Amino acid sequence: MKKLISVAFACSLALPALAQISPTGNYFLAGDWQGWSASANQMTLLGPGIYQETLTGLTPGSRHEFEITEGDWNWKYPGSGNGWFYADASGNLTFTYDVNTYADGWSPSVGRIGVTMDPGTWTAVGDWQGWNNANAATAMTAEGGGIYELAYTIGTPGSYQYKAVDTGSWDAIGTDSRGVNANTLGFTTTDPNQTVDFFVNAMNGTIEANVLPVPEPSALALFGAGVAGLLWLRRRP
Repeated sequence: MKKLISVAFACSLALPALAQISPTGNYFLAGDWQGWSASANQMTLLGPGIYQETLTGLTPGSRHEFEITEGDWNWKYPGSGNGWFYADASGNLTFTYDVNTYADGWSPSVGRIGVTMDPGTWTAVGDWQGWNNANAATAMTAEGGGIYELAYTIGTPGSYQYKAVDTGSWDAIGTDSRGVNANTLGFTTTDPNQTVDFFVNAMNGTIEANVLPVPEPSALALFGAGVAGLLWLRRRP
């Protein structure tokens, strides 16, 4: 619950600076449902830096790939590969592209791709778990609001990579938001058996990896003394 509250508060403090703005100030949504026309679906400007398009008439539950364009193929996003989404049970989807810059700890900080349909199963993947997109040990737990979490202990200190995938596939959310085989987020652990808290926001296309501090030996000693004291009190006649 603390995480959800802190994220909502951080988002409310988003910086107003704009990035990745097309020369015309226009964005279009191209994809397999409309023959990959770069200019068929122009997105509507909702507010500073936020563009939206609602799709209807898709096959319910169907998967689609897309690119955001400027009306031609001179520029597209995401850059690592096509984006992806699923239509909802009615064959609809509302798609949002946010080019505001955020300082809330989530990645990407700019160029966030939001959708209204969550696949519902997510797995944290990376070189720390063998790049296994169906590893039950790194399945993420739903925390509500489209946010999923995994706290995982990594035995060997080092630099690692992370992204979240729709379980069993390479439809991912990474540092370029929502893409097939999206780019990874780097993080570093400094101690043996250090815990990393992984997050994905399935609705706005962001991820986060928080390396948790290792408790100080003095704190562990105090904890142990407290536990021993409680056991002694329980054993008294």
